[in-house]
Amino acid sequence: MTAPTAGTETLEGILEHITYQNPESGFLVGRLQPEGARQTVTVRGAMFNVREGQTVKVWGRWEEHRDYGLQFDVKEFLVIEPTSLEGMQRFLSSMVKGIGEKTAERIVKAFGAETFQVIDATPDRLREVPKVSGAMLASLKAAWAEHKALRDIMPFLYGQGISPHFADKIFKTYGFSAVEVIRENPYRLAMDIERIGFRTADLIARRMGMPLDAPQRAEAGLLHVLDEMIGQGHVGMPREELVAQAAQVLEIDPRIVQGAVQTLLGDGLLRLYEDAGGEPPCLFRPRYERAEASIVKHLLRIQRGAAFSTFRDVAARLDALEKASGLYLADEQRAAVHAALNDKVLIITGGPGTGKTTILRFILGLAADTIPDMALAAPTGKAARRLADACGRPASTIHRLLEAGQGGFNRDADRRLTAELLIVDESSMIDTLLMAALLAALPDHARLVLVGDIDQLPSVGAGMVLHDLIASGRIPVVRLERIFRQSERSRITANAHRIRKGEAPDLALPPGEDLADFYFMPEPDPARIVEKIVTLVTERIPQRFGLDPMNDVQVLTPMHKGLTGALHLNRVLQQTLNAHGAELRRARGPAPAEQGGARGPAPAEQGEARFRVGDRVMQIRNDYDKDVFNGDVGAIRAYDADSETAVIVFDERPVVYERKELDDLALAYAITVHKAQGSEFPAVVIPLTTQHAIMLQRNLLYTALTRGRRLAVIIGTEKAVRMAVHNARPVVRHTRLRQRLLAAVGDTPAAGTATA
Repeated sequence: MTAPTAGTETLEGILEHITYQNPESGFLVGRLQPEGARQTVTVRGAMFNVREGQTVKVWGRWEEHRDYGLQFDVKEFLVIEPTSLEGMQRFLSSMVKGIGEKTAERIVKAFGAETFQVIDATPDRLREVPKVSGAMLASLKAAWAEHKALRDIMPFLYGQGISPHFADKIFKTYGFSAVEVIRENPYRLAMDIERIGFRTADLIARRMGMPLDAPQRAEAGLLHVLDEMIGQGHVGMPREELVAQAAQVLEIDPRIVQGAVQTLLGDGLLRLYEDAGGEPPCLFRPRYERAEASIVKHLLRIQRGAAFSTFRDVAARLDALEKASGLYLADEQRAAVHAALNDKVLIITGGPGTGKTTILRFILGLAADTIPDMALAAPTGKAARRLADACGRPASTIHRLLEAGQGGFNRDADRRLTAELLIVDESSMIDTLLMAALLAALPDHARLVLVGDIDQLPSVGAGMVLHDLIASGRIPVVRLERIFRQSERSRITANAHRIRKGEAPDLALPPGEDLADFYFMPEPDPARIVEKIVTLVTERIPQRFGLDPMNDVQVLTPMHKGLTGALHLNRVLQQTLNAHGAELRRARGPAPAEQGGARGPAPAEQGEARFRVGDRVMQIRNDYDKDVFNGDVGAIRAYDADSETAVIVFDERPVVYERKELDDLALAYAITVHKAQGSEFPAVVIPLTTQHAIMLQRNLLYTALTRGRRLAVIIGTEKAVRMAVHNARPVVRHTRLRQRLLAAVGDTPAAGTATA
């Protein structure tokens, strides 16, 4: 057991009553009768597998709850064996299923103070006790074995700085062998226990005296570095580059890392892709290597599959549809519609105002008479709703289309979709794993139209799929360049296209009193920028544009950290917009040491604001059970302090979150530009300063600006804007999708590639 931290107190006594208990999270509220005390006290915290009547020892702090008074907040606990005869009786009746109070009383009466020694050393003697059956004895043996294991294992795990929540996960994973497994290879924790990462495992290993150059450390560290790179958007890493990075992070000889590569390849935990075209050999996690190969395989399968329907007299039918709608297409738009009906797979890419939505309406209008089964999809809920509104047809998220569940997608290569035509909007957001799943689920006869803006930021997840498909030259592409009249009046659209072409946007104040949709506010001082953002969000934009500051105005920032980063802006905006909402208690964060010390401080101690009822929040990882996905934005509508559950409303749909699940959320008054992909907001406010220099890129500014539907305000310096516009360095993400597609197809370019 670790030494108690400053301010930690210890209580020991009988858990008299359990008011609330969640078996999944371990969270419990109960009444404890401390030794020597006359009154019970309320205890609350993660206490796994405890029952009424058991004697427990708890470590924690006293806290004053505004509704429920003084309570003891449990940080660590142990179930201990009582020494009194009455305590022994209660212990047995609470611990063993099938043994009630009367049977427990007979057992203790038979063996007295030696009851536990008898159970431990010669349990079969319990058959001497009247009415103790063989089934009771078997149940008691199993319960005692688990109790003994926990009695030995928990102090060991606590001693390594592991919280009760993760200690319980470890015991459930490894059982009675937990201590043995961890002593042999503590890095197993990083591979086997969700949300325990390499840093936690490495800290435990160091405490146990494992040398820095141990093979287990090199293997786990290499996978950790590769996973970090995947988190940054790479699908794989060139072998030599990965080895060098891992050696530097682990502070060991690269030759040891090379040995780890060979071991991991042999164990199937790494895969190597060698490109005949001269690219360096690339190492992948198996699921990402399979995903890239799957994209190529299924893309070609669909491209070569025979369509059920063919389109005749397209030109005449298009003329008739134009006449009926009163909307006449430009030549380049007509060409795009023809391509969509002639090619099995087509990519349409273009910026705002280039007529993508109009093209989709005509494709659907012409296909409706011929294709009865059509589907529309997008990566996010907001993008799907925009697509549905624009096209007048139902649209879903890709996850919902594929019937996502806890075990993955129900629609896959074994149970494919039936759609003859699938149109997917915001395709630049689709990462490698999601594209692989989508293509595998499409039937051979399907037609696929991928629509997106190649000039936006690449997907948040690993890969740059749309870019790689276009760069391969093996998939037909229509590039839309022309801005149509209805969009020419928009300063957002005009400036977005200037930025895309590498030209400086027009930052001048618009003439006249009429409201414009784009403004630039010069301000060099980051502290003053924060003040002006607060004024814009809370006063000026709501007053002049009639928008709701809580729901309609989104701050988009290039970075997480710094004065104008998302973390600080969220704290400031929360305090301004929602200062009096009831605070929520949160779990300790994703893993014991992934965020700092042995246990890692609670999120609020790391500079991240606590949640309050009324807060705007964003989901930061996919949760298939809740049907909530990374990037979904909602609001905290209610909180039950007793059960520690919160209700988050996403698009008018309430979702219940337990305390530990709150770590899947982040405040969303301000979000990074990356997180805003696929979303549109009535108004966006974009801080842009040279503090963000490392992130100032053309596609980031372009993406941020095009998120605003009615209004975009950039506040910062012209120098920062120029830096972003002139920084057109391509985002380097290590993938091999383009190379795999070229290897599979050969040198024949796609027919139909055109710029409209």
